Amino acid sequence: MKNAVIGHAGIFVMLLTLIYLMGCTAENKTETEGEFLLPVKAYADAMIQLGRDNYGTEESPLFASVLDRKSMQIDERIDTIKMSGVRQNDRSVFGANMIHDSEFFEILFALSTLTGEDKYGTEADKAFEFFFNQCQSEVTDLYCWGEHLYWNFFDEDCGYAPNFDYHETTVWPFWEKAYDVAPDAVWRFTLAEWDHQIHNKSTGDFSRHARYSRHETYSGFDFPRYAGQLMERWTYSYGRLENADRPGRSELRQYIKVMFERMKDNMAQSGSGLLIAGRSSKGDHNSVVWLTSNLELARCLEVAAPIMDQDLAQEMRDFAIKQDQDFLAAPHRLDSLGGGFAVTLHAETGLPRVRSMNKPYSSTWSSGYGYGTHAGVANTLYKRYISLRSMHPQIADRYEEMILQVGEMYLNSEPDLTTLLKPNEFQSVIQLMLHCHSLSRNPQFVDRAAFFARMGMALFLNDGSPLPKVTNRHEHYESITGGPAFMYQLLKLHQTLNP
Repeated sequence: MKNAVIGHAGIFVMLLTLIYLMGCTAENKTETEGEFLLPVKAYADAMIQLGRDNYGTEESPLFASVLDRKSMQIDERIDTIKMSGVRQNDRSVFGANMIHDSEFFEILFALSTLTGEDKYGTEADKAFEFFFNQCQSEVTDLYCWGEHLYWNFFDEDCGYAPNFDYHETTVWPFWEKAYDVAPDAVWRFTLAEWDHQIHNKSTGDFSRHARYSRHETYSGFDFPRYAGQLMERWTYSYGRLENADRPGRSELRQYIKVMFERMKDNMAQSGSGLLIAGRSSKGDHNSVVWLTSNLELARCLEVAAPIMDQDLAQEMRDFAIKQDQDFLAAPHRLDSLGGGFAVTLHAETGLPRVRSMNKPYSSTWSSGYGYGTHAGVANTLYKRYISLRSMHPQIADRYEEMILQVGEMYLNSEPDLTTLLKPNEFQSVIQLMLHCHSLSRNPQFVDRAAFFARMGMALFLNDGSPLPKVTNRHEHYESITGGPAFMYQLLKLHQTLNP
C-alpha cells in the first residue's frame, strides 16, 4: 500500500518536474488539468495513510511533522541534520507540532469542500480531538506545541530535549474546532496562559516563554505580537456562548486591560516613541523595535477592542493605528540594492540596526529565524490593508501602494537556485502575487504566481515523493520550513484559476 500511494503521486509530480526542466517555465495563463490541485491531494492522501503516529506504545491520529520522504517513517538520523536559519531546539523530529502544521489542516478542510470527500476534514478532526484532550500539561494546563515543544510519539509525552520545557505559542486558526472537541480543556488553557505565563499580574510583565510541566514564569521578554495574541485568545474565549457562565470569564477583560497597559508602558520606554520589543536588557530587547511584531499587536488589539468598555476600546484602536503610522514613517528602502522594508530599528533613534539574527531590512529571497522576505512583510501589510480600508482609507491606500510595489519587484526577480531555498519563501511570494492580483486584477500577478509555483514544485517535489522537501538541499520532510504552507498556496492558486 505504501509504495502504491507514493508511486501514483510520484508519477504525476515527476511529470510536472520534467515539464519544468524541459524549459516550460513561462507564465502559462491557465492551469493544466489538476496541475496545482493534484499534488496537494496526493500530499494529503499520503499523510493520512502513512504519516500518522504509529510509534511507541499508543497509536494516535496525530500527523508527523518530520518524515523520511522515501520510507514515510520518522528517522532519528534527521535529528543530526543542520539547516541554516533553523534552530535545532525549534525542531519536532520525533512527533507532531500542531502549530507548525496549521496550513496542513487548512488543506484538509479545504479539500473536503473542494472534492466533496468528508474524509479529509474528518481526519483533521480526529487529530484535533486527540491533541486538545490528551496533549495538555496536567500541572499547568498549557498545550504541548509551539516554538519549543511538540508531542513525542515514542515517549507518549511532550517532547522536551533538546527543545527545553518552554511553552510558546502563536496564532492558531482553529479554536472553534478545538472548542467543539474539547471545550473544558480549551477553557483551562485559556486561564492557564494568565496563571502560568504572566509573571506579574499587576504590571502585565511576562515572557513569551513559560514552563510547560511546572509553574515557572519569566520576566521582560514581553514581545508585542505575543501580547496581542494572548489578548486575541482571551477575547475569543470570552465570546464563546458555552463559556458565559464559567467561573473566571469576567476576569478575561481585566487580563486584556493589564496586557494593553503593559504595551503602553513599553512604548513610553523608548526615546523614539516606538514600541520596544521587550523590557529586558538581556538580548538588547529594550533597545530594539520589531515593526512587524507591532503590526501583529495592532491586528489583535482591533480584535479585542469590541468586548472592552467604549473609552478603553477607542484607546486600543488608537494605539493600533499608531503602530501603522510608525511603520509607514520608517526608513524603508524598497528601491535600493540591498535594502527592503526596515523591520529592525534602534529604539532610541528609530534607525535600522542589526540585532543577533535580526537583520535591519527584509530581503528578496532569504528567510530564517529572526529575518524574512519582502514578500512576507507585504503579506502582513495586506492584512492591515483589509482591516483598515473602510475606516482608515488613507493608511490602507499607502499599504496598497507598498504591496503592489513589492509585487512588481517579484515580476522581475527570481531566486538563485544554487543557494539554500525553503518552501516558505516560495509560499510567501505566491501568496503575495495572489494578493496583488486581488488588488489590481492585473493578470500578470496570477501568471507569476503560477511561475513560482512551478519553480517550487521543481525544487521540492522533484523525485516522486508527494511530500515537499524541507529545503532544496535536503531530502526529508519537515514542516518548520513551510512545506505545508507552500502546498496550501498551490491549492489557493488552483482556486484562483478555477473560480
